[in-house]
Amino acid sequence: MKVVKVLLWIIGILAVVFLILLFTAPTKMHIERSVVINAPANTVWPHLVKFEEFNKWNPWYKMDPAAQHTLSGEDGTVGAASAWKGEKIGEGKLENVSLEPYTNVQQKLSFIKPWESVASCYFKLNEAEGKTTVAWGFDSEFPRPQNIMGLFMEGSLKKDYDNGLQELKRIAEAEAAH
Repeated sequence: MKVVKVLLWIIGILAVVFLILLFTAPTKMHIERSVVINAPANTVWPHLVKFEEFNKWNPWYKMDPAAQHTLSGEDGTVGAASAWKGEKIGEGKLENVSLEPYTNVQQKLSFIKPWESVASCYFKLNEAEGKTTVAWGFDSEFPRPQNIMGLFMEGSLKKDYDNGLQELKRIAEAEAAH
């Protein structure tokens, strides 16, 4: 009988915690990370807008080497898209929506599996004295109860963005040195 009471208390506490998180966790997520790259914007730009180049530093591309990747449209232009399907990274598509050369990239990120959702991604470039600051951002809405998952994803996404930007920095600076 004591075991049943303890289990009921545990279940009750977990239910209360779930409900608190459900109604207090934000339903919108904004992430932005940045890096200063010792290269001009025209060197960095192709690594952001061309998916063949983006996938050389994209942290999720490396996460699931067995995933299938397909490109559609003219790479590096508005409407071009990169789609993927893998066991570890799920299924989705990233599409160039708006390109302002050397300053701004707007993209639409559509997840299909493990759950459907749409997010807005962007890169903002600011060149000064031969160096380019690249800000990489992500905006999404998570309806309840997915908003709870967003709490746990934020830290991981920030780390992935930081790792990706460091790899972009390494590649662009090596290219600028040649």
